[in-house]
Amino acid sequence: MQAAEVLDIKPFMQLLLQSTSFDFYEMVSATLRTDMDYLVDGKWNPAFFTDEEIDTYKLKEHNYIPWALAKDKIFTLIKGKKTPSVIKLVFKLSNENLLSFLKSVNSSHNPNDITGIYLNVTFQNQKLNVICQISYNSFVLDKSLEQEYFLKFITLLKSYSITCS
Repeated sequence: MQAAEVLDIKPFMQLLLQSTSFDFYEMVSATLRTDMDYLVDGKWNPAFFTDEEIDTYKLKEHNYIPWALAKDKIFTLIKGKKTPSVIKLVFKLSNENLLSFLKSVNSSHNPNDITGIYLNVTFQNQKLNVICQISYNSFVLDKSLEQEYFLKFITLLKSYSITCS
């Protein structure tokens, strides 16, 4: 597990909610505390979508709703005059992007050995933290893949001039 505090909160939230920069993630869950608590389960509901939408969004390839489909709804829940007191978002790298990431770092890991690559975003007490972690199907001592993923994520933030500590 690798963690960082995002110092540029507003630009990060704009990047998260108003751009396509995080669209390669699935939203596992969301917890929002505004005037009331919202607890969102990210599992997509097959009965809600038409067959055409399922094909268009490639939903059968996802266990959870793609962030591209969820972010407008989440943004609607948190926008307003007051900042939410808590935002907790759990993202999972889509299977397609998991394969892409493993290839990009020349990893010897088999995708079947990895349950998921996760990004946790938590805003609480006026601080925004991100945690990158990889869940494996069996115990792994080597954490270099997790470090590689964290560095790629931090590099993405730096490319948008977002500072982390």
